[in-house]
Amino acid sequence: MYLLYLDESGAHSQARHFVLAGVAIYEASVYWADNELNRLQAQYFPGIAESVLFHATPLRAGERDSVPYPFNLLDRDTRFKLLDELYEVVQAVHGTFFAVVVEKSSLTANENPYELALEQILSRFDHFLRRMYLERNQRDKGLVVIADSSYRERLEGVARQFAAEGTRWHNLNNIVAIPFFTLSKNSRLLQIADLIANTVYGRYESGYASRFDSILSKFDQDDRNRMHGLVHLCRDRETCYLPCCLTRRM
Repeated sequence: MYLLYLDESGAHSQARHFVLAGVAIYEASVYWADNELNRLQAQYFPGIAESVLFHATPLRAGERDSVPYPFNLLDRDTRFKLLDELYEVVQAVHGTFFAVVVEKSSLTANENPYELALEQILSRFDHFLRRMYLERNQRDKGLVVIADSSYRERLEGVARQFAAEGTRWHNLNNIVAIPFFTLSKNSRLLQIADLIANTVYGRYESGYASRFDSILSKFDQDDRNRMHGLVHLCRDRETCYLPCCLTRRM
């Protein structure tokens, strides 16, 4: 079974983009990712027994920003070093990345960015599982795990509809039941999903390219280099120069 862990970024009203992103990982590889983040916690927070929620935003905070516990125990340089090591884990994780970027100004009044992104990402994950069967004869199903948020109740209803009726493109034949919601602090893979979402958001919202470029090759693509795991829902795809829009034009 493949497990797809998802988190969002850009839900606040000031953001121009909304991102839903994460990693699809084979069940046997989950332990490795858990172990790597536990190792970093033991290295940087040796006196803390409870699980530390690794989150990109407090680690990136500047000198004048308020830094929450336990990251306030580290100076700025050490926080940045920890963030670098976390992204080394993200780059090394044995999984396939997915992300949907929604340009909020392209939406109509009745459209919800989270619902649009969820439909896209469920469809693409299902397509990935089908391709694994056709190309590699892997008969694996998928389970989706989403970071709990204020959107949960609404998304559960939408997800049930997708499970029963399919998306606008096809039925979800390879995904088991509706998504499972849990707190990010309960899952190291959701924390990795947060780092991926934060990186994609930074690229589209502010043009921060270095970390995004380092993980770009991990987004799902087929053997013809067509990118399926990264999609940009924008007002004018024909003028967008970012990778997923370029590959679609090509």
